[in-house]
Amino acid sequence: MKRTLLVALILLAGAIASLTDGRPLRASDSAEFFARRILPIARAQRASSCTECHFAGVELGQYVLDDEASTFAALRAAGLIDVAQPEQSKLLAFIRRKPEREDATMAKVRAEESAAFTAWITAAAKNPELLSKSGDAPPIGTQLPPEVVRHVRSDRLLASFVENIWVEMERCINCHSPERNERWVKEHGKQVSWLVPRDPAATMKYLADEGLIDVDAPEKSLLLLKPLGAVEHAGHVKFAVGSRTDRQFRRFLNDYAATVAGKYKTTGDLPPPTKQLAIATGQQLKITEMPTDQRGRLIRVLLYPRDGEAWSTRPIASGDSQINPQDGTWMNQMCELVDREQATPDRLLKPRLLPGERYLAKLYIVDATAATKPNFEFGDADFYGSAEVSGNWHPGWQKPKTIAAGEIVRE
Repeated sequence: MKRTLLVALILLAGAIASLTDGRPLRASDSAEFFARRILPIARAQRASSCTECHFAGVELGQYVLDDEASTFAALRAAGLIDVAQPEQSKLLAFIRRKPEREDATMAKVRAEESAAFTAWITAAAKNPELLSKSGDAPPIGTQLPPEVVRHVRSDRLLASFVENIWVEMERCINCHSPERNERWVKEHGKQVSWLVPRDPAATMKYLADEGLIDVDAPEKSLLLLKPLGAVEHAGHVKFAVGSRTDRQFRRFLNDYAATVAGKYKTTGDLPPPTKQLAIATGQQLKITEMPTDQRGRLIRVLLYPRDGEAWSTRPIASGDSQINPQDGTWMNQMCELVDREQATPDRLLKPRLLPGERYLAKLYIVDATAATKPNFEFGDADFYGSAEVSGNWHPGWQKPKTIAAGEIVRE
């Protein structure tokens, strides 16, 4: 990393030396330096370092106009150039920002941009001709609202991946993690290992790079179709259409596609944030021997803890998927429900377990086709019945809490 920075600075120093016959860059040289170094960087076909933090909407070229005078005036009017302390200019601070894990290629690009713009701004800030000009300055930079700029940042998109996809990785880890899937790799090849253990950022990048996310038609992404069983999947169906997990996957995929395609232009284009997040616990709840007329239907189970002498009115966890049409069994991981403001990154990424205590399980059941309708939500009319569960509750599909259909109180 340091080597690439050093190389970029040496190359830039050579460019300045060739322009100024070896002497330091002076104010009078700023226009020629702008034309020979700044414009080519701004108009280059390659991506600028901005794209490492912004998936769309922000590019370095948006901050450079066709000539030096207009660019300097516009940057100065926008508060992006500090003529008193040019090296502390806000534009330079923007260029120097980098993600926690910097790409080696982008490190070189960022170093070249930073050195070039620092040299030009330092010289231009001493140019009397530029400093004396006043009047209206043209707009410069991204014209997107600040809310949109924040939404299309790569770290925000990663947060969406974590809260919608990564929290469900317990469903996928046994077949798709290279730490556990030696058997499946032998049968299906290395492409089955798309999950990077303990690294949601690398996993999201791999999914995009390998075409498992379809940015043109997100609903056709293999990341969605395979666990739905809509295309061949050796791991069988992992969740049902219309289930919470299905909606989470679609929420991320649609947001990802719109972000990278630059479709967000106004705050009204942005998807509303969910009020609650579901955090996987690994604890399984199983219901057995559901009646024949309920098999194949979609069921949602909400768990309510005790609140003093009564049951709480707020569910602590949920789980939903299809009842097995053959034997009437339903088993699903329960996910803790957390208000968005309480869902810190640590809470999302660390394993969670519901306490082993008494819970009231409320069951809601609908026909599977109803769940495919736009804006579908379970309602009071879908309530089927309830049952109590209690005692120690260990994670893992081999140790589920079990409710027999005969224990369900039909209210």
